[in-house]
Amino acid sequence: MAGPTRVLLVDDDPSLADLMADQLGELREEFAIRVETDPNDALDAVETGRIDCIVSDHHMPQMTGLELLRYVREMDPDVPFILFTARGSEEIASDAVSEGVTDYFRKRRGSDQWHVLANRIENLAARYRAEEAVQRREFALRQLTRTVIDSVSTPIESLCELGCETLEVEYGALVSEDTDSEDPVEILVETVERDLPFDTAHGVPLSDNIGDLTVEGNGIVAVTGGVDTSDTGGFSSYIGAPVYVGGRRYGTLCFCDRGDRTEFTGWERAFVELLGDWLGHELTSEWARDQSETVATARTRLRSAVAMLDDGDDIREELVAIAELLDREPPSTTPVSIELS
Repeated sequence: MAGPTRVLLVDDDPSLADLMADQLGELREEFAIRVETDPNDALDAVETGRIDCIVSDHHMPQMTGLELLRYVREMDPDVPFILFTARGSEEIASDAVSEGVTDYFRKRRGSDQWHVLANRIENLAARYRAEEAVQRREFALRQLTRTVIDSVSTPIESLCELGCETLEVEYGALVSEDTDSEDPVEILVETVERDLPFDTAHGVPLSDNIGDLTVEGNGIVAVTGGVDTSDTGGFSSYIGAPVYVGGRRYGTLCFCDRGDRTEFTGWERAFVELLGDWLGHELTSEWARDQSETVATARTRLRSAVAMLDDGDDIREELVAIAELLDREPPSTTPVSIELS
């Protein structure tokens, strides 16, 4: 998921914590820094929010940095954790390594330490997010394969849930559009991770803070704002792919969120395209099966009508010609195949 690098700073001294946040924020605009002076509040932040890197002091009255690290590793064994302390020792460093610390950094005097710390945070967070993205892709493709194989009918709800989980967004929907209708937008199926402060019954509301609309050749539409709109009306990020059934536009499979995402990656766009194409393929197959049953019924009734007419009758010849058209084999369907690199 693209967006700011979320850094959690933990230090029981509010003035030092604020100084760290100010220094790192000036060096890296992409850092979204959260400060906690109570390690218990820091654990809540790890549990409820997405954190890309943790920087913690060691000597704190409520909980030491090593104790905090131990609890964090139970929640997330991979998130980068930097122990940043002024009173370190070889014993503390050794214990930190045993507990799974990512980096150990002694506080120093001067401004150079902030440059070094900012570089370490940036590199560790980037590696963590890249590895997490690979794991997320592999999981998403396995889940998509399982969903397709195990389902006896078109799993629209399952595809919406999988898309939300893979993209890490809170809302997914299949939306139809009929410009000739009094209510042109209809939400056919939707999945919502948590309660929304606004209504989606008449469409997908977007925030005024969204960025530019991007339409690619394959029909992918993406809108991103990079502004968290959790407490306002409308989504701040949107991505959608068209769904075609029988060669006609049926609707749009879209995913939205109120977070601070700044863009959708190429892989995320390709995955949404895959979901949209697969859904269209499945809906087209269902439509074709329904059409086959309708044609079979029409063929039976047509043959009965032909049998009741005399040879040489012009109407009989027309009906025979129609029957021959109905006997033709339907066109073969093309398998869905998209490269996800």
